[in-house]
Amino acid sequence: METIVEKNKCTGCTACMNICPKNAISMEIDNEGFKHPVINKDKCIDCGLCKKTCPVLNTTSNKSLNKCYVAYNKDEVSCKNKASSGSIFELIAKLILNENGIVIGAAFDENNKLNHIAIDNIKDLDKLKGSKYLQSHLNNIFTYIKENIKNKKILFVGTPCQVAGLKSFIKNDFNNLICLDLVCHGVPSPKLFEKYIKEIEDKYNSQIVDYNFRDKKTGWDTYSNTITFKNQKEITQLQKDNKYMKLFLSDIALRESCYNCNFKLGNKYSDITLGDFWGVNNYYPDMYNKTGVSAIIINTEKGNNMFNNIKDNIIYKECKLEEITNGNPSLKISGKYPKKRKEFFEKLGNKSVEELSKKYSRKNNIYMKVLNKIKKIMRL
Repeated sequence: METIVEKNKCTGCTACMNICPKNAISMEIDNEGFKHPVINKDKCIDCGLCKKTCPVLNTTSNKSLNKCYVAYNKDEVSCKNKASSGSIFELIAKLILNENGIVIGAAFDENNKLNHIAIDNIKDLDKLKGSKYLQSHLNNIFTYIKENIKNKKILFVGTPCQVAGLKSFIKNDFNNLICLDLVCHGVPSPKLFEKYIKEIEDKYNSQIVDYNFRDKKTGWDTYSNTITFKNQKEITQLQKDNKYMKLFLSDIALRESCYNCNFKLGNKYSDITLGDFWGVNNYYPDMYNKTGVSAIIINTEKGNNMFNNIKDNIIYKECKLEEITNGNPSLKISGKYPKKRKEFFEKLGNKSVEELSKKYSRKNNIYMKVLNKIKKIMRL
């Protein structure tokens, strides 16, 4: 077999690699920094399992309950402590962990590489909290889930395409699995982030030990990036001033499949979708919380049961789906493919992130227009 799916459609979910009975598929990093499946022809037996498992080739529409809520955790400390919005994920994760289950999500390692990891105790939960604006490495986490799903409850949180890949890989072993997907604008190149990290470390002559994409020191609705160094120095930038974030929100560095995402509303494989409730003041001013407000979309009965199990610990109101999508357009539409994307990646190797940001950041991209309009309304 030559290829599984066209490269510009592949999400890098690893389902094909994990399903291969001959270990003939490896995930290799391309020149843009994204992982794609590569087939070892000497090992491949043309069984076709990879194509049958690829979620892109086998996307099906899924009828969601579309029960929607605006909510936040009653525990204000929890909302402040690394949670990106209203700290709903923490409540769900604790339910699973308290039943001796496993929670799987994205965490940075000591080298600031983002990987999906499994935890089985609450003390490690902080590693999984908070937004991380780049694509995580899934490695063999799908196989790990399949090996443990019979005996353990497992919570998996990831992007919509990662959830779709997992569901396609494990087929019908869903009884002990609950999946959360996140409102996703698209995944930027890990290569870009690695370059940014190195330049910042060189500039401040110290290793980065913590990168917080959603620091609320400046407010939930005016969040910042805070970088902590080994020498205890700390720098904070509003996200609109951060060179990496400007490139991310300009859509220039996204994975190619993100420009035509298969897993928007209508093709959701998760039980619950979580995100920020941008524009809450416009609809529910009494629900505004300076430490963060979540948008919750319940897709399945399993997700509804999970919501019922946490609702005594949250402040919430039922809301309309369009009230969430108005502030989160990426739930419905993909980013537009930039004309200079190829040029950007050609220059990624020899231009600094600051130089790239000056040339390729779009000051008036659609996402920022919507976000700034919402934030203006929120401050009225």
